[in-house]
Amino acid sequence: MEAAVLNVPFNPVQQHLLKMFSVTKREDDLKELQSVLFEYYKNKVTTQTDEFWENNHLDSTKMEAIMRGHNRFSIQ
Repeated sequence: MEAAVLNVPFNPVQQHLLKMFSVTKREDDLKELQSVLFEYYKNKVTTQTDEFWENNHLDSTKMEAIMRGHNRFSIQ
C-alpha cells in the first residue's frame, strides 16, 4: 500500500511546501512553519464550523453528542 502512495504525483500545494522546506535548515524554522500551518488549518475549521452552525446543521445538543463521543446523531 505504501508503494501506491509513492506513485501519486504531488499536487501544487505539496510541491510548493517541498520547495519551501528544502531551504529550511533549522529546527526552530520548522517549528515556526508547523505553527503557522496549524493556525491556518485551525482557522479554516473554525470558519467552516461557524458556517455549519449558522446554517442550522449544528446546535448545542449535537455538539454535546460529539463531545461525549456519541457518533449516532443526525445532521440535517
